[in-house]
Amino acid sequence: MNYSQNFLVDDNIISKILSHVTHLRPIIEVGCGKGNLSRKLNPDLCLELDSTLLPFLRNYNPVHGDARKLPIFRGQIVSSLPYSITFDFFNEVMKVNRITRLLLILQEDFIDKIFGYPTFLSFVLNYYFSINKLMVIPPTAFRPIPRVFSALASFDRKREYDKNITEVIRCISRFRNKTLKKAARLCGFSSDYEKRVREFKPWQVIELLNLLDLNYV
Repeated sequence: MNYSQNFLVDDNIISKILSHVTHLRPIIEVGCGKGNLSRKLNPDLCLELDSTLLPFLRNYNPVHGDARKLPIFRGQIVSSLPYSITFDFFNEVMKVNRITRLLLILQEDFIDKIFGYPTFLSFVLNYYFSINKLMVIPPTAFRPIPRVFSALASFDRKREYDKNITEVIRCISRFRNKTLKKAARLCGFSSDYEKRVREFKPWQVIELLNLLDLNYV
């Protein structure tokens, strides 16, 4: 199976990433590849989907597993995630309250959309996490060289998972081109606000919820 992996190989970039890792344990590296980051991170556990790479990770407690079905329940995750699984990964990890910090390498445009583009995922991530874009990583830091820039971002949990509020955000997001008044009615709530859902920035999610008279903080 081809996993379309791009391995981080730039030692200078790796050192900068490590400077953002906190003392929170356990540290779980997801998608460890050939261990280029693992050798300096020294994670408590390495989760890797590609079984052919597990021999490279024998010193870091490798576990053959999928980031979309996390076999972990607490700690700090450090990872370079394939773009193709980001939605499924976040949909899983936001439910695990004791995973309190994520330090992730993602496509730069994906991180920018989390801040500026109103979708279910961007709203819900801003609800559950404090998000900071820490640095941009050029394509030349990887092998093979990808076509896009990446960025390092931290996600620090600020709220525990709430299934009900997640479903409210999911429903409202489906009607992003409608006014909040109309979207609220379609989702079984009420609001007199005529601003369109798409006009809310993702970091304004609490304001949006409070305009539905849900009074979330």
